[in-house]
Amino acid sequence: MNRYPTPDEYMKAVQHPESFLVDELRGLELVVHPLYGIPMPAAGTSAVVFKAMAGGEAQALRFFTRHDVSSSARYGALHEHFTSSGLVSAVALPRWIDDGIRVNGATWPVVRMQWVEGHTLNRHVDGLVERADTTSLSALAQSWRDLVSRMQRAEFAHGDLQHGNVLVDQRGDLRLVDFDCSWIARFSGSLAPSETGHRNYQPENRPWGRWMDTFSALVIYLSLLALAKSPAGWRTLYNGENLLFRREDFRSPFDTPVWAHLAGIGDARLDELARRLKQCCAPGWIADAGLDDMLAPQVQPWWERTPTAVVPERMRVPAPVQAPRPPLRPPPPPPPFVAPQPRRGDWWTAVDPAMRNLPVPAEEPEAKRPTLTSVFVVAAVIGLFLGLLAASEAEPVPAVLLGVVAALFTFVIGLMRRNRPD
Repeated sequence: MNRYPTPDEYMKAVQHPESFLVDELRGLELVVHPLYGIPMPAAGTSAVVFKAMAGGEAQALRFFTRHDVSSSARYGALHEHFTSSGLVSAVALPRWIDDGIRVNGATWPVVRMQWVEGHTLNRHVDGLVERADTTSLSALAQSWRDLVSRMQRAEFAHGDLQHGNVLVDQRGDLRLVDFDCSWIARFSGSLAPSETGHRNYQPENRPWGRWMDTFSALVIYLSLLALAKSPAGWRTLYNGENLLFRREDFRSPFDTPVWAHLAGIGDARLDELARRLKQCCAPGWIADAGLDDMLAPQVQPWWERTPTAVVPERMRVPAPVQAPRPPLRPPPPPPPFVAPQPRRGDWWTAVDPAMRNLPVPAEEPEAKRPTLTSVFVVAAVIGLFLGLLAASEAEPVPAVLLGVVAALFTFVIGLMRRNRPD
């Protein structure tokens, strides 16, 4: 197997139009450095990229430096998936060209892509931090989350989400490049590419599949939100090969500077995201869902919840249904006052006309008065008793007179008692 050309060998070849073997590549004009006058490539771990112009439109030419990176079938399937799933605006749409260039006597493939005018994610963030533009940093974090959600709904996994593979164009839109280790459903069952992604964005032993972007997407999202809250962390934690995190930060006990910086910000949302990222760093953890699912509010399992006493609500007993009351009727008016009329012959009961309208007190029970017969009997008995007593000790006639006088006296007294007013 022929050795793939190096970046320097590609740079020499592209300066000669005859090195290109297809017409569409011969008609391109390579962009050269304004000072040195030669094409200046952007080199990666598996390819080198040159900028070219085609009819006033910028293009990117990607040349591989490794044989185990990709193939025509892979890029053809990716191109079809991007166009059918609505991801064209989210990626620099690639197109594979077999035998596009001759280098060192052998032909090699070329991937032609759209050129994104802008900066890589880390350079764009550096400019925002320099201006202390926390509003734009916060908006960038939301744009990143939207992009990842869009990708994962379309059943596409990039496989190497990191600052160098995310471009921010002049409008602030995000575009992805470098699809050498990407996954789509058509690749299920195929051998995983040897590319495993940037070490500062990936967990250890990451499997290749649909959800492999969830971890790296969370690393980038948390980094952008943290910078929006505290841009000062960029100066101490950014090293040119990351945003905030490094590979060693993904190991317990999580006592590295980045974790201390996040805790020092004192933001509840960042604390929750940091807690979830630590969970993803557990040995053997494998993503089984997308970023949106991971960021959704989590319900604590019942066996981990703190038991709390359940206080029953006070039962409300319905009031008894009362029968409707009849309408109140006013009491009947009292009978008119009728003054007592004196009996004829009872002169002592005559009522003064001026006293007739005065209220009459309640009558007390009338005391029982002696009758005329009883008075006469009592007087006769007393008179007879005194007469008999005197007859036994004196002359009969004076004794009888004495009894009669006593009887008359008793009779008069009794009669006066009976007729006395109360």
